[in-house]
Amino acid sequence: MSGKKRRINDENAPTTPSSNKTYTFIDCSTAKKPRLSARRTRPFTADDLVNYNRQRADEAERKDTEAKAYAELFEARIAEETATRAVQRIEEAWSVIQKLGFSSLYEFVHDLLTTRHPVRSAQVSNMLTHHGTEILDLIHDRHPRIANDWALSTIRQQIETEMAVLSKHFCSAQNTPVTTILHEFSLKKVIHDTATFAPTLLQVLRQAGNTTRQYASKKDPELIVATTICMLAKARHNHATEFQTTTCMYFLACGTSRSLFDVLNHAGITLSYTQAVSRLKQLGQERLMHMRTMVRNTACMLIWDNLNFAYRVNEQRHNNKDHFDNGTTATLMPLYDVPFGGLPLELKPIRNHRIPILKFDWRDVLPTREEAKAVAVSQEWHIIDILLDEYPELRTRFKDNITTIPCINQIPVHKSEQYPLPAMHIDESSLEGTLAVIDRILRTELKLTEEDIEKHGIFLCAGDQLTQLLLDKASSSRRDDNDLMDNVSRYTKGQDGLFHLKMAADRMVTNEYWGKPNSKSPWSLWKVNNILCRKPMVAGWKAKSLPPFRPSWELILTMTLPVHILDGFRIYCPSSTLEEWVSQLKSFSEIHDVARKVMKELCSARRVASLRRQPVEQRDIILENIILFNRDALYLRQFKYAIKRGDVGEVLHIATHWMVMFRGTGRMPKYADALFHFLTDLKSMEPQLRNAWLKNWLANLSGKADGFKEMDLLQEHQNFWAKIVYCARGSNRSWEWLAMVTISIFALRDVIRKVQSEYNTPYNGTSHTSPCSKTDHANYSKYMKDHTLQSYTPTRPNNKYAIPARELIGVGAQYANKPSAFRNFRYDRRTAENLDVKEAGISPSLDVDSEEEEDFADCDLGHNGSRSLLDEDLAFDKDNAFLFDDDEYPPGTDIADYISMTREIVDELQHFQ
Repeated sequence: MSGKKRRINDENAPTTPSSNKTYTFIDCSTAKKPRLSARRTRPFTADDLVNYNRQRADEAERKDTEAKAYAELFEARIAEETATRAVQRIEEAWSVIQKLGFSSLYEFVHDLLTTRHPVRSAQVSNMLTHHGTEILDLIHDRHPRIANDWALSTIRQQIETEMAVLSKHFCSAQNTPVTTILHEFSLKKVIHDTATFAPTLLQVLRQAGNTTRQYASKKDPELIVATTICMLAKARHNHATEFQTTTCMYFLACGTSRSLFDVLNHAGITLSYTQAVSRLKQLGQERLMHMRTMVRNTACMLIWDNLNFAYRVNEQRHNNKDHFDNGTTATLMPLYDVPFGGLPLELKPIRNHRIPILKFDWRDVLPTREEAKAVAVSQEWHIIDILLDEYPELRTRFKDNITTIPCINQIPVHKSEQYPLPAMHIDESSLEGTLAVIDRILRTELKLTEEDIEKHGIFLCAGDQLTQLLLDKASSSRRDDNDLMDNVSRYTKGQDGLFHLKMAADRMVTNEYWGKPNSKSPWSLWKVNNILCRKPMVAGWKAKSLPPFRPSWELILTMTLPVHILDGFRIYCPSSTLEEWVSQLKSFSEIHDVARKVMKELCSARRVASLRRQPVEQRDIILENIILFNRDALYLRQFKYAIKRGDVGEVLHIATHWMVMFRGTGRMPKYADALFHFLTDLKSMEPQLRNAWLKNWLANLSGKADGFKEMDLLQEHQNFWAKIVYCARGSNRSWEWLAMVTISIFALRDVIRKVQSEYNTPYNGTSHTSPCSKTDHANYSKYMKDHTLQSYTPTRPNNKYAIPARELIGVGAQYANKPSAFRNFRYDRRTAENLDVKEAGISPSLDVDSEEEEDFADCDLGHNGSRSLLDEDLAFDKDNAFLFDDDEYPPGTDIADYISMTREIVDELQHFQ
């Protein structure tokens, strides 16, 4: 018989069910709701759906709350049971411990932690390794004050031990050079050393500063931690001053006052002012010793320039009055690509004459055809470059067709080094002063002997035009001395500074095209300056002061020339507007074609010559002046970019043209002689010496492309730092202070950059960038378009007020036809003899000194006479019949007309080549 399938209930079982399942009693007495048919059902709406979902969510939330409450209740019961069992276990264990003879828990724990049993000791160590943190947390939870006191005491001892090691590590070794300390300064190294020698201190400081949190800020909290560590090391050990040495040099370089030094010194950030000056002296001596060693192992050159100070005294006495001091600053620079002794003294010929005798012919007095052709090719490139600067999208569109500017003789990119020498209270603007400067540099500062100079070889000496002139006179006056140190002509070679040459050329262009102020003439540089509402300035050949360099340079190259070139593109492009033509360009050759037209019609002196052959009433003097200005301004732009990229070949080509143009002005004979001197001297120079002379004509302190600068400009920058930034104030201003600070000028500048780099503070911003000039260009461009200035318009209103500008190359070319030409470079053995001519019979017109002198500005930067050498030549040659042949040049003719006619013939013949 099979078993029963239905379970028999036990009647003795409790009535409460064993499970947690609930039962619902059904009330059968209630009538069942009738089922609604589909046709009588109410339509289901969106509100019903929302209500239904809300009810379901509330129901689910209620169930979750009940489940959590039940779980918490269950866990509490489990915890209570566990705690009860733990108490029972502890009581049982304590009873056992007491039976074993332990009188207290401390005795048991002490013996446990200090047991020598190998197995138990290993177990205790393993326990502390895995659960030591939990044990310490339990102690802290049980008795926070005791745990905190113990932790502080332990950390205090640990930090004290670590700081002792760290501060000793930060102490510099005895006689450590300041240069080494400044060079090795690094906040990252401070953090790394602290992590190695004082990890607890680093963790405490990081936690105190909350440096681990992430937040949006440009400040790095690690820099604050590193600075704090250095300040604590200085407080711990008075000789841990590597950080403070760097900061004191930084504050000195920034011109910090002495009172601020005192505050920062007591705060532990820097050294005292007295200690800072002492470190500065030590730095200067280290750099001077380095230069003395370097000049005995490396071929070097010298640069010097005058430094002037106006001393103002409020309370004057017999020994303390307002005065003007003249001094000299100098720089030592290693030569690039020249080995030590690579310029032996034998490379320079012995000087036998007072004046520099040069061997030259007709090829040296004017630019050659190859030079003129190279300059023309470069000018076309610059015309296109101006267009590309105005429309940068063309560079992107034709990036594969744009070529770099042709380079003739480019200096390889390298990084130049400069080492300023102590300032000297010596006025170098005299012959004795120049000799004293050379003697101070070589004998006193560099400690050189005759043997050292013979081993070193020739020193290249760079400077402005006055420096070169005085060096030449010093070489002439000492040419017969037997002592090598005194005979400076044997070991010095002058090198003309290009920055002062650039300034002279800028003044030449400004004065020539300045025009007459307040004139009704439609165009002149004065008119452009007035249209652009720029600050008025004094210029012109008859002005009593020289035009300021920076405003005139910007007026020519930034404001005027680009507008002229762009207006030329507008005139000669096939579209109605320049913007339309630029947008429709399809090939780069179209730009070349229009650029050639612009150069031929608006930048060529040949077109000016053809325009000037027109009758007077048909001449457009404004257009003639603008064409000549465009050509001369392009020379300035070529010179600027040639220096920037280090192309000394193109610099020489432009200098050859300027040499003739300086002659044409009639007021700049000294610069014309200087250019003729070094251009001709370069051709006869030994190749080894010429190569070193050219490769070291420019400096590149950045070591990057397009980073070359003029040597004399570097010296002017040093004068600026010495005169404006680091010059002492009040009674502290002295030549002793300048001698101490000038030798470390660029070292202090490097400290500024080093500290700013470590603290992530850029030393360059955008507030000093060149402002936008589009509005100025638009205003001037509209004026040019309205007055058709670059189109042939002889009937233009007020044309009669224009003053014709000279074609300076054509005028300057006439100088070579005079018997007194280049007389400063020719040795004439002939002596004058009076052939019974009485002095009373001399024509008054030849007496140059009898005429009244006008008070004009010295445009030659050193020529004090009111009349130029060219004027004297014209006065002397007026009645000389052997100058011009009457058959070839009838009286009353102008040689410039013949030159222009010859150029036209050459142009016509070029079409048949």
